[in-house]
Amino acid sequence: MFADKESAKDKGREIWLAGLGVFSTVEEEGAKLFNKFIEKGKELEKRGEDLEKKARETVGKFEKKAKDKVESLGTLEDLANFVEEKLNVAFEKIGVSSHSEVKDLTEKVDKLSASVAELTEKISEEKKAPKTKKKA
Repeated sequence: MFADKESAKDKGREIWLAGLGVFSTVEEEGAKLFNKFIEKGKELEKRGEDLEKKARETVGKFEKKAKDKVESLGTLEDLANFVEEKLNVAFEKIGVSSHSEVKDLTEKVDKLSASVAELTEKISEEKKAPKTKKKA
């Protein structure tokens, strides 16, 4: 393999030095790489904080708009009236009767039913009443 003992010793020494060189390089480059990872981590953390800040601002704006809208509607009764009005408009567009229309129609049907009951009673009384013949 090796021609003499001295050349084997020299090769062994070179391998040892190469190993130390690799170790030294890895240590130096590893430290540089580690520091580079730290910087990348800081950048990512900053971007995350910026995104969080933007998200909080957006939610805050939405919350303010919603609060302003609710306050502009006034009381809970005003809000209920507003919703009812919007639903009635939507129902009207698709051909569904509104609550007030159904109520009006029910009242009319009730009046008509009462009138029919009165007429039925009158007709029934007339049938029961003795008929008097007129003499000419």
